[in-house]
Formats: sequence, C-alpha cells, structure tokens
Amino acid sequence: MEWQDCTVKMEVDVPVSVAYTCYSDREAIPRWMPFISSVKILPEKPDLSRWSLKYKAFGRDIEFSWLARNMQPIPNQKIHWRSLEGLPNR
Repeated sequence: MEWQDCTVKMEVDVPVSVAYTCYSDREAIPRWMPFISSVKILPEKPDLSRWSLKYKAFGRDIEFSWLARNMQPIPNQKIHWRSLEGLPNR
C-alpha cells in the first residue's frame, strides 16, 4: 500500500497547552475524533499503540486498523506517530 496525502487542519480557540494535553492522551482520542473507534497503548510496549478507524462511505461500513510507534513528542508543539503495519499513516 502506498502513502496517501490526506491532511486536515483545524484552528481551535484554546491555549496550545490544552490542545496538546487533549491530543497527547491517545486513548481518549475516540471521544472527540468520531471516525477513530479506538486507540490502545500496548501495556508491554508503551511506545506502541493499536488504532482502529471506522466510518460509513458509499453505503458500507469501512474499517481499518494499524499498529503505530509513538514518536518522541515535543511538548506543546508536536505529537506524532508512524504506522508499522496496517493502514499506512503518520
């Protein structure tokens, strides 16, 4: 599978620290990102997370999942990951 360029940008009127805290709690992401159905940090390897995505398109339920490596964050600036298997994304 090839990388696809799909970027979403959104401005929210909150301090950077609030946005950073919200996004850095990966397991809580499904509460505010409706197409992500779950994010689970692997207890035995906290630098890895298992993501699941679900949405409806063309009258069908679409599901993808991937294992991601949680990359070193830059506090109040950057949170990032890179998929290791499954749906390619970063």
